[in-house]
Amino acid sequence: MIYKTFFYVILVCMFGAMCFAQVPANKTNLTLADREAWRTVLGWSDKYEEQWKRSRLHNKSDAVGLAFHELGSGKYLVMITVTESAYQPGYIFMYYDPSRKTPSRPLRIKTYVPDDEGPLKTPVVEEIECLPTFDEQKKQLVLYTKGRGTADCGSLVRYRITPQRAVPLEARTHACFDDYSLGVLDPQRWRKVKRL
Repeated sequence: MIYKTFFYVILVCMFGAMCFAQVPANKTNLTLADREAWRTVLGWSDKYEEQWKRSRLHNKSDAVGLAFHELGSGKYLVMITVTESAYQPGYIFMYYDPSRKTPSRPLRIKTYVPDDEGPLKTPVVEEIECLPTFDEQKKQLVLYTKGRGTADCGSLVRYRITPQRAVPLEARTHACFDDYSLGVLDPQRWRKVKRL
């Protein structure tokens, strides 16, 4: 009986160590090998990975297009570059909680697309071209989306992160008028969206 119990304890420890070893330790100073290891854990699609590889501006670059931001209690927001571009890369965002049994999925993100000739459009997407930042103090994702390269229009949206989606807390937009003199370069001065 003692040997049987001992055998089960050893088996459980070995299985636990094997499961633990599958999760990469690195969340900073990441390499391309780390990106591949994290893709195995988080499971973003081959479509996105192939898209990223095809779009890389410098194939010899050591930029891995992967960043972890702590949300608290051992949970993370993961920013994954899926398209490189000259001024506004494409991203997906994932919620990572190592204690969850269900696999991670790209977050659903409500976006705000201003139109100078019609109503504000609010498509919900999982991939978005933007310039993302993370507010470490407030634990919020901030997405600045340029409507065009001149950066005089677009949207600036602040989100709270949940396991399934990014919840908009504040949005500012400015339409891309044909008359460039109507452009406002500071997104903090853009019109605040009243209904999120």
